[in-house]
Amino acid sequence: MASSPPVAGIREEIDGGSRQPATSGTSAMLSTVGRMGLVLVLLHLAFRAWASLESWFYLDDYKLLLDARVSSFGPDYLLLPYNSNLMPGGRVLAWLVAEAGPLNWLLASGVILLLQAVAAVGAWWAFLTVFGARWGSLVPLSLYLTSAMALPVMMWWTAGVNQVPLQGAFFLAVGCWVRFLRTPRPLWLVLTVLAVTYGLFFYVKAILILPVLAFLALAYFAQGSPVSRLLTITRRYWPAVVGGLGVGVAYGAYYVTHVTAPFTETSVSIVLRIVDTMVFRAFGSGVVGGPWNWNSQPAPNSFADPPLWAVGVAWLVIGAVVLVGFVTRRRTLRAVALLVGFLVACLALLVNSRGPAFGAIIGLEYRYLTDAACVAALVVGLIYLEIPGAVESSQHRPRPLVRLPAVPNSRWLPLALVAVVAAGGMVSSYRYVHVWHTQNASDSYLRTLTEDLGRLGNVDLTEQEVPNDVYDQIFAPDNRLSRLTPLLDRRVTYPEASEDLAMVDEVGHVHRVDIGPGTMSRPGPIEDCGWRLRDEPGIRVPLRNVAFDFLWWIKISYLSSASTPVTITADDSTVSTSLREGLNDLYVRVEGQFADVRISGLDPGVTLCIDTIEVGPPEPGDPL
Repeated sequence: MASSPPVAGIREEIDGGSRQPATSGTSAMLSTVGRMGLVLVLLHLAFRAWASLESWFYLDDYKLLLDARVSSFGPDYLLLPYNSNLMPGGRVLAWLVAEAGPLNWLLASGVILLLQAVAAVGAWWAFLTVFGARWGSLVPLSLYLTSAMALPVMMWWTAGVNQVPLQGAFFLAVGCWVRFLRTPRPLWLVLTVLAVTYGLFFYVKAILILPVLAFLALAYFAQGSPVSRLLTITRRYWPAVVGGLGVGVAYGAYYVTHVTAPFTETSVSIVLRIVDTMVFRAFGSGVVGGPWNWNSQPAPNSFADPPLWAVGVAWLVIGAVVLVGFVTRRRTLRAVALLVGFLVACLALLVNSRGPAFGAIIGLEYRYLTDAACVAALVVGLIYLEIPGAVESSQHRPRPLVRLPAVPNSRWLPLALVAVVAAGGMVSSYRYVHVWHTQNASDSYLRTLTEDLGRLGNVDLTEQEVPNDVYDQIFAPDNRLSRLTPLLDRRVTYPEASEDLAMVDEVGHVHRVDIGPGTMSRPGPIEDCGWRLRDEPGIRVPLRNVAFDFLWWIKISYLSSASTPVTITADDSTVSTSLREGLNDLYVRVEGQFADVRISGLDPGVTLCIDTIEVGPPEPGDPL
């Protein structure tokens, strides 16, 4: 039975037919296909540079940088787990950025862009290495470079220092591994181990690269039954088996004994809900150019929010791509098995770590599918392209299993499909980036605060939580101002007592402090003085109402004949500070329930007149 027109079109356009030699060495990189692939990589990096340079730090980024500022650089710092992740590489990058000055986003984004360049060039090299210099090799490359699934980790810096290197490690390991399988030279094995180690240096999930490499060897470079394949690979590539097991066991043993794993008990209902959100909605739409729409609450981080009808269309496209491959080519289902197995691994990790705490919505977060985008692109190549030098790989069937319907201009159908998917990925990516560029409240807040503090010099600030859209209160205590201002490299203190107290408003500007609603002192008995203290051990100033048990600021308006030390007592809070000569205000932070304020500890001969004492929460007053 002759091939139908769609099948012929796929053969010519995706595989490249016999018109383009499937070279896979250095000549592949220098070929027309290789040069065109480099153009795609450069366009990809130009877009990512625009996306990253116009972005800003967010949430965990500040914690990671603060850890670097307050820690000594050494093994204890580098091996300190972060959110159950062992990430010495990320710790190194955080230390470099922290040492470079106050919130140096130019350096931070530049580092991520460099890591992305490694990943993109690694993908270009890997696909040309695995599939050769055929035009079809540009299909999986294009799918990876335009996928919105791989973009979120670049915008959120903490995720980027983990998962952008993971992408590079994946592609470099795959390329080096296939070269080793073709010609078992020690150099390529060493480079494969180094690529995996590079990934593990940044992110624990890089351990999943090892089973992918094992699958490639068993499925494409051996024949026979599963046992026969395993024996063949073990005998032929025993140094690689020993090396892979050594890396995996050593890393796993250290992780288990030194890192508190986040795994918790889950339930069948959570599993099913995350299967729906993660696999069917997020992955299903993302792999064909979606998700097109994003849920940006809370901004700037966004979750995939594809329309349900689009999810349905996406799975029809996925089904058609797999079905056409199966009907027209041999040995395609093993590639699908690789993708399914990898998705199951991603699902298991997410369900047992984040699922119970966050619920089904966490499945719509592409940060947990970044490496799945890499595997999906590889799988498309494994379905439709031969692997030069492989014992078994995808090949044309002499005759399709069924006759596919004729489609006009079917020669261009695969190219049109790839173009539509790539365009959809770029549109989805732009929409995602736009949110980060316009709705990251911590960007304007911290830039404004940095400018004000630089203008004012040394400032006494009240401790306070920053607005929720800057740093959500669920991350307390990291959402407190005292956790952020050390990163600004400005002279800021958070005293118990100050005569020049300031606070920060919701947009980042610095203001004098006013005392909000609470209570205040009763009028003093002495005209033109109020409550007077001179040569007595102390004085108690009664309040109009009892201040209930809380953390309060007291504002004492006073006139002193000279500078003097003073002690302020309210309930069990006692603060020793000093007063200035003349008419001034003193702010004191106290905690507890009290009906009066005791003032004592003046120098002999000093006369102190207290006009009023206000008790309440701090509020922004006049701007400084």
